[in-house]
Amino acid sequence: MSSSRSRTTKLITPRRSKALWFPLAAVAAATAVTYGPTLQNGFVNFDDDRLLLHNPYLRLDWLSTLRWMWSTTFLGHYQPLTWLSLWMDYALAGLSPRAYHVDSLAWHTAAALLVYAVFVRLLSRTKAADLAGDRRLPACAAVGALFWAVHPLRVESVAWVAERRDPVSLVFLLAALLAHLHAVDGRSGSRRWRIASYACLALSLLAKAWGMTFVVTLIALDVFPLGRLPLAREAFTEPRYRPVWREKVPYALVGLAGAVGAWVAQRGQPDTMLTVSQWTWTDRALQAGYGLCFYVWKTIWPTRLAALYELPDRIDSSTLATFGVCLAVAAVAATATMFKARRYPALFVTAVVYAATLAPVLGFAQSGPQLVADRYAYVATIPFGALVAGGLLAGTRRRPSLFGAAAVGGLLVLAVLSWNQAGVWRDSTTLWRHAIESGHAGYVAHLDYGQALRAGGRLDDAIEQYRAALISRPNAGNAWYDLANALKAAGRMDEAERAYLQAIDHLAWKVDAQVNLGNLYYSRRQLPAAIRLYRAATNALNQVAPAERAPEPFLYLGMALSDAGETAAARDALAVAARYPATRARAEQELARMASR
Repeated sequence: MSSSRSRTTKLITPRRSKALWFPLAAVAAATAVTYGPTLQNGFVNFDDDRLLLHNPYLRLDWLSTLRWMWSTTFLGHYQPLTWLSLWMDYALAGLSPRAYHVDSLAWHTAAALLVYAVFVRLLSRTKAADLAGDRRLPACAAVGALFWAVHPLRVESVAWVAERRDPVSLVFLLAALLAHLHAVDGRSGSRRWRIASYACLALSLLAKAWGMTFVVTLIALDVFPLGRLPLAREAFTEPRYRPVWREKVPYALVGLAGAVGAWVAQRGQPDTMLTVSQWTWTDRALQAGYGLCFYVWKTIWPTRLAALYELPDRIDSSTLATFGVCLAVAAVAATATMFKARRYPALFVTAVVYAATLAPVLGFAQSGPQLVADRYAYVATIPFGALVAGGLLAGTRRRPSLFGAAAVGGLLVLAVLSWNQAGVWRDSTTLWRHAIESGHAGYVAHLDYGQALRAGGRLDDAIEQYRAALISRPNAGNAWYDLANALKAAGRMDEAERAYLQAIDHLAWKVDAQVNLGNLYYSRRQLPAAIRLYRAATNALNQVAPAERAPEPFLYLGMALSDAGETAAARDALAVAARYPATRARAEQELARMASR
């Protein structure tokens, strides 16, 4: 190790340089202040309801909840550490939103501090660090960390409680990287640092599968700035580089295990992953090119961000040009970066890490309704912060005042944008209204906005949003069902009847729509029509396990049959309803009434 390298490595030891601590505190304080508005936010009807508000497994005894957390792939994710974090919030504060938002902000702040620590270590290995001096390197690393931490693209992962898995996973992933860098330095205990790195990667994958391509990041860093591998064929052929490759094998195996687990979790959820017939390989390639450009552009110009950028039903002539241009730009940029890799190694490594981290969410294994998502940039854009830090380190050598003022001004602009964006997640109504007003209206946005409006008692506005959702997707059974319920609540029974019939035609699971329409007919004393729908619902329920059956259809069927004079059949249906606590009292009351008659 050269003398200059030894000198700069000392920068990363806090005891040797107090200059590290002020930037560290600045990163923590600026991150916490920027996301302060999240502490006033509530939950939103975008998975928060299913994960927390209506999740019965969080309310079991602690041992049963732990068993569930380590075995479930609920909503298509295997994330026991994330579940553990959310469950601890619930155990401490119940369903108080503030507690969850405080915890999410704490995880993100911890991630920002670890990003700063990583940048200090990596910058100290560059040529620019040899000329920078002790004071500027920590400050530039802090600016790079804050560029990442307070950027508006981070808001979704911090303000959305359901996305807690992003900061939890990243904290352990960065810990794995820092432990790897300690092991690479060759100090005493390097074997223990290596084992710790493997363990932290495994923990990261237990929160979210970001680390499945982590081995690519380590190999890229070995090229630059660590200088452990040459950017040449000799890296694969010369024996002296074999230890560098051998140490990567456990990372690759752990990442592969995480990838397989993520795939199994996604495949285990119905209607989550699109088939090739639904979304062709051509569509997926165009989507990938669009995504690679999207996150770079939104990093540069972070405006019109939204909770959901909905996947189109198909890429048609109206959008083909945009997707095609993005794919061409991504291909040209990749080619140029490869040809200039020796001259601009930092840019090459940034591009490799960015693309490798994004690869699992670019759409080749498409799941969910999103074309792109702000949260997908959470880990992948960390290298952009490193570029900012390195550029600032080089620039402040000649014109420190100019570059310093530009850095502070840029961070202030980003922080203000993030402060405003954090308020968008205040509640469901604000979230979806903003998405629609930002130009990202789609089926899900209109549907969920309608749900929020109805929850707030604004029935007419909710009906308008449900109809807008059906314009986007006329065969959506869920939208027909929600529209029917809203029309029924508004007393518009004839319209509700027609909407229920449409819902029954288009829904795969028809029971709820059949029961609600049956109730409408029952209220009109149209007993034959009500009995027909109740029978269809109970027949469907008889195909599932008894523990999973909803007992209400059996109760309603029994009541309708009783009123129609079909006493024996009514007793059979009411006897089933009497087996369940939720309907037992009413079923026994109806049986007693029949006996008295």
